[in-house]
Amino acid sequence: MHLFDVAIAAFAFSLFASGAAEAKRVKWSDCDPGGIQSLSVPDPVSGRSYNVEISLPSGYDHDASTRYPIIYLADGDRGTRPVACQIRELYEKGTLAEEPVLVGLSYAKGENLDVSRKRDYTPVPRKPGDTAYGGAEAYQRYLRRTVIPFVESRYRANPDRRIYLGHSYGGLLGARILLTEPDLFHTYILGSPSIWFANHAILRFEADYAKANRDLKADVLLFVGGDEVSRYDPGRGGNTQDMVGDMRAFESRLQQRGYQSLTINSLVVPGKNHRKVFPPGLTWAITAVLGRATPR
Repeated sequence: MHLFDVAIAAFAFSLFASGAAEAKRVKWSDCDPGGIQSLSVPDPVSGRSYNVEISLPSGYDHDASTRYPIIYLADGDRGTRPVACQIRELYEKGTLAEEPVLVGLSYAKGENLDVSRKRDYTPVPRKPGDTAYGGAEAYQRYLRRTVIPFVESRYRANPDRRIYLGHSYGGLLGARILLTEPDLFHTYILGSPSIWFANHAILRFEADYAKANRDLKADVLLFVGGDEVSRYDPGRGGNTQDMVGDMRAFESRLQQRGYQSLTINSLVVPGKNHRKVFPPGLTWAITAVLGRATPR
């Protein structure tokens, strides 16, 4: 077993044995990591206006020679502050060996968040001529050509330790990047990725990648809530998606390809639904990536 796998397995055991994740102590609606900077980064192609929300490590100004791992967070309008709080708490507890630079990716300014994320985070239209979905290719190009150069020319980030973090549609976007341009990030943390979208269209991307490539160099961490299974939902008038089954199937497909440079691990968090899985899932994943071999 790879040492990375051992570390992940050990942390997953401790997470469940303790009965609570570190993240439970963080109040997601009421936390303040301090010092978050908001910068405008327009897309020169689409003309849309976006922001990046930057949270720097607590010791960033103390050592000008240090370059930090950097996390790009989808759904940054909703997630930057609580994720920054959660990471800061883990670091201060000694669970993490280092803090990263955190970059929250905003929705397009002046747009409803659902409009923005449905377009930017989904890989294909739902039907021919549909412009409400399927803009992930253009958004990915914007990240590669505009956002990443903008951020990493201004902050001391280590591009060899670039991490993508996304949940739900954000996880789906990460899966698309992984399967079309895997070297854009070193590590992909994909929480409850919407594999189901458009009749599991992302699996066609996986098949296309496998036909054209013999290897996939990336560290991938997948997590999902144990309650994210198919069941009848009266509010929807139908069944929910089987996110657990989809994640396992996606992981299995990648494992069966035999890519020598791919490390992939997953976690099903018992008793958590789509909304509540993110804090413990993030704790597990970020500890695997940035954690100490022996916590203080």
